[in-house]
Amino acid sequence: MDVFKALGNENRARIIRLLAKERMHVSGIARELGISAPVSLRHLRVLEEQGFVERERIGSQHFFSLNEEAARRVQKVWSLFERPLTVEVSKGESMLEALRKVPGIKFSHNENGAFITEVDGKKGYYLYEVNGVLPKESADKLALSKSVNVELKLLQPVIGKKISIKVR
Repeated sequence: MDVFKALGNENRARIIRLLAKERMHVSGIARELGISAPVSLRHLRVLEEQGFVERERIGSQHFFSLNEEAARRVQKVWSLFERPLTVEVSKGESMLEALRKVPGIKFSHNENGAFITEVDGKKGYYLYEVNGVLPKESADKLALSKSVNVELKLLQPVIGKKISIKVR
């Protein structure tokens, strides 16, 4: 499976996103993407050849769905194909003000500042890195003085070892 060939094209990446939500007819995919049905079918054939989508024929109709095995593999490298979202703020505005402009991000506040609790419907606690560095300030206290790249990272609880300690 050549992930780069399949997802290196923006229309094929958009088809994967559509099929992740539901099974679709080729004309429905074309309509969603704003391209012709033959062009849509050409992209679907590439995805089918690479094992990303499965075709179901019902009479003369062709329905496509995402191959679940491929979807799991793609999920690991999907961020390589997504373009970063760009938001604009004025010099001196906080990171919180910048992140509030991004749809799908929710925040909570406590005495230590603001923190991210949800991104695109995925709840949890998130860290943010600025140019690859974890800031010491909370998002509401970090003033922006120049353009930066930000990555949001979900904290995942991981158990390395369980230890039972008995006190006598």
